[in-house]
Amino acid sequence: MANYKEEISKVRAELKEAFDSAEDGKYSAEAKEKIKGLNTELAGLVDAENLAKAQAKNEKAMEQEVFASEAQDSAPKTVGQMFVESDAYKGYREAGIKGVDSEVAFKTTLGAGTTNSFPPEVLRQPGILESALRDPDSVIGLFDQIDTSQNSFAYMEETTFTNAAAEQAEEATTAEAALDFTEQTSPIRKIGVFLPVTEELLADVNGIQGYVNSRLGTMMKLRLDSQLLSGDGSAPNLEGVLTKSGINSFDYTGDPYGGELGKLGQIYQAITEIRKDAFVEPDAIIMHPSDWYDIVTSVTDVTTSGSKNPMFVVAGGFGADAAPRIWGLPVVATTAVSAGTVLVGKFGGGEAAHVVMRQGVDLAVSDSHSDFFLKGKLAIRATMRLGLVVYRQTAFCKITNM
Repeated sequence: MANYKEEISKVRAELKEAFDSAEDGKYSAEAKEKIKGLNTELAGLVDAENLAKAQAKNEKAMEQEVFASEAQDSAPKTVGQMFVESDAYKGYREAGIKGVDSEVAFKTTLGAGTTNSFPPEVLRQPGILESALRDPDSVIGLFDQIDTSQNSFAYMEETTFTNAAAEQAEEATTAEAALDFTEQTSPIRKIGVFLPVTEELLADVNGIQGYVNSRLGTMMKLRLDSQLLSGDGSAPNLEGVLTKSGINSFDYTGDPYGGELGKLGQIYQAITEIRKDAFVEPDAIIMHPSDWYDIVTSVTDVTTSGSKNPMFVVAGGFGADAAPRIWGLPVVATTAVSAGTVLVGKFGGGEAAHVVMRQGVDLAVSDSHSDFFLKGKLAIRATMRLGLVVYRQTAFCKITNM
């Protein structure tokens, strides 16, 4: 750094002489010009000296910081130090940003040289891998649905049909027919479930409320299709089709109706009974996937040499894009029905049955359950009210012990 102090002292001395040279306080034009130049020079020297001092001070501070940084880097950092230096912490402190991942490195060895005490960081795939569940709409979707505003569903059933129509001779008395009706009532039942969720989870995880609502709806549907099939009718249960009195029923034990076609023949017998008794065409067959496997792989003797022919080939089961069908009817393979039980019926169209909906899936959120308010938890509840009415019991036929 230049010796600005000596130069400043020299200029100040010259400036003093210029001031002292005035006579009677009056300065000549030459003296004034000299004083002006010396003032300008002095100001420049002072500014240069101040700038040099500032630069020297900054250089010294930088040297101290580098020394401190090197000393700090040479020592192992604590987890707390690394956390406050991380991007996640800084983003939260400066801008309130949550959810920023930061990677930190350790200069010391963890676990005395082992590799299992500090597992490596992994990247998680977005979303949630949901549990494997059966199709919640496989059975529900077979039935037509109607709405009601009542707490039960009443309808009139024709219980007497006396057809007296006959040929009539001239002036003969016309025969009298008879019709009679009975009011039938089907109860409306309620199905419900709730899930506890913390306030933080709902607030911090994007889309979690939509996910929870969706899964609650799935739970409701899974319970409903079980009720539509197997509900025992004892309140608050629905009376499912399989437990409904008056439906046709066959016991496959001993193969009484299947004949050489076995289970295929038994199913066709169920179709025939529906046609004979209810005068409707069945539109679906419900069975367990294991029973569907037995049907698909069933074989029969076709020659005296004992060769086997897969019976299902006849139905086109191995064709391209073939849908599961038996005797032209779609097959719903689902675990909602027990293995060994098959249900054939007229589910759609409203001719034989209806799902009567009083209230669809209703979602509610509250913290008033138990001590949820104090613990910052919420209860998300799903409920629905509905009934099942079966008008023609003989439009359904179950086969047991298949």
